[in-house]
Amino acid sequence: DSVVVGIAARLNPVKDMSTLIRGFASAFQSCSRLRLVIAGDGEEREKLGALARELGVEKQVTFAGWISGGMDRFYSALDINVLTSLSETFSYALTEGARFHLATISTAVGGIPYLIDHGVNGYLFQPRDWETLGRHLAALGNDSALRREMGERLFEKASTQFSIEKTVDTQLH
Repeated sequence: DSVVVGIAARLNPVKDMSTLIRGFASAFQSCSRLRLVIAGDGEEREKLGALARELGVEKQVTFAGWISGGMDRFYSALDINVLTSLSETFSYALTEGARFHLATISTAVGGIPYLIDHGVNGYLFQPRDWETLGRHLAALGNDSALRREMGERLFEKASTQFSIEKTVDTQLH
């Protein structure tokens, strides 16, 4: 019955996981089915665990550490893929999530708005805006049809415009 939110990233300041935990805690208030899985490790691990405890969501947040043996099992366990980076060129974690038809929420940084059309195939928010992230998480957490629709639309765009073949062709031209 849970709706699993996930992120795969290094736990360092540029990935801004504190915004994710704050947004998740806010969304959990109106969608108690939400669970958060964080794949990755880094220097902010203890700080982020303390923040989850402080916000009362330590039982709903799992720090999975580094995932070995490929990420397919991780992405296939998710319902919502999230990225909270303060800066990013283009996130392969989002195209990986798209491959699994995942509803996606990300900061509107770098090349990410080329992939995600806000409100069409995902949601975008400004860096550090945990309130907006929380609203988007709650909306997707409470609406399975919306999650499916956005995940399908993102898969379609990623597979047609960001495939290996399309990317190589774009670079050649």
